[in-house]
Amino acid sequence: MAKYFQSAPVSNEALKHKEILLDGLYMHQDLEGSPNQNQKTIVNPNLPLQFGCTVANDWTIYDGLGADKKLVARAQGPHMGAGVAKGSWFICFNMVFVDDRFAGSSLKVLGHFEEPVEGEWAILGGTGEFAYAQGVVTFKKVQDGSTRVRQLQIRAICLSFRSSLSMPTKMGPWGGNGGSIQDITTGTPMRLQSVTLRSESSWIVSLAFTYIDKLGKRRSKGPWGPDKGNSQTIEFGPKEYVTEISGTIDNVISPLVITTNMKKYGPFGHEKGNRFSAAVPENTCVVGFFARTGNALDAVGVYHGPIMV
Repeated sequence: MAKYFQSAPVSNEALKHKEILLDGLYMHQDLEGSPNQNQKTIVNPNLPLQFGCTVANDWTIYDGLGADKKLVARAQGPHMGAGVAKGSWFICFNMVFVDDRFAGSSLKVLGHFEEPVEGEWAILGGTGEFAYAQGVVTFKKVQDGSTRVRQLQIRAICLSFRSSLSMPTKMGPWGGNGGSIQDITTGTPMRLQSVTLRSESSWIVSLAFTYIDKLGKRRSKGPWGPDKGNSQTIEFGPKEYVTEISGTIDNVISPLVITTNMKKYGPFGHEKGNRFSAAVPENTCVVGFFARTGNALDAVGVYHGPIMV
């Protein structure tokens, strides 16, 4: 797979929708030869109904009709004669906002217009404040002549989301200082699928887990620690995610409790030593682990990242 490509599932919790309504806008089309000309014919095959005629436009959009009207945006793009049997113009343009509130944002507009004074254009996308916009521009011609003015109403749904490709963050570890470092060295974790713990006497002996990485591949880590003792595996449901780990520390981890958004698992091992509790930040979940291990699970830490279920 190409090094520059990343892919990850997006959860419903990560998505946000907002509706926008822009009303009371007026777009000025100043024809060639008029004092404020803002369009120019670049191709004219001189066919009936101006078929094939192509015009570049930089029409201006204001927030009113009076002398104090303010420039809000510019409609930049071409329109082209596209009707053989009936005069019709195909149009596509970037509505580029220049006012302070939406400067740097744009809407991508596509449609056509004919002799009737009313109609609709489709909004197929946007940038900045209007990223991923989908909607409709409704227009009505309110002035004809060398300066043609159309009243606009813009209604759209915009999609925004927290990146599902953000890198997970480490928390911890909690426990003793013995043992060797164990960590995830390949395959960035994005969603935890299962945890396997081995316990003996009062402490946790080893830890293993499976997860989905940022490329959608299932990976396994561990067991970190000796392959002995009683083994118990937790398989998390499709809508389940880990929000906290807790337990006690007596040089090693003993015991361990895993808490999800649905239930608690454990304790695994027997309580001995000082208690610890590690809840991950709001709107995140545990996606993987790192640890120190020797003859037991000396210390454990977590990776947390966006909730992806």
